[in-house]
Amino acid sequence: MKSWDVKKGNKSVRDILIKDKNGVAVTNLAEATEIKFQIKENKTDAAAKVEKTEGDGITVLTGDDLGKLRITLLPVDTGMTLSIGVFYFMGLQIKWSATDIYEVKITINDLEAEFFKIVQDIVR
Repeated sequence: MKSWDVKKGNKSVRDILIKDKNGVAVTNLAEATEIKFQIKENKTDAAAKVEKTEGDGITVLTGDDLGKLRITLLPVDTGMTLSIGVFYFMGLQIKWSATDIYEVKITINDLEAEFFKIVQDIVR
């Protein structure tokens, strides 16, 4: 299983292709009522260490990138609150209605990624 690795205190931008259970790109992301990305120390934690939502770190892409979301983490997100070398859990949830809610798989280089990790930068 792959992880999303980011150097401590750095900005990181990742485009995520959202696929349905049949592996087909989901093209109605703009119709979602809520999109939420979270990083947690434990899966069961009530509070996230980092949370991004549409308009605040998450952008629904269009045109040639239809079916993709762009998640942008700022230096403040990857700096003080996350420790180096710890594998955090990450999740992405998309909601279209009160009963139409999905936690989707995040893939990095075509590999499923459940973990987020901060790595030490060389130049400080």
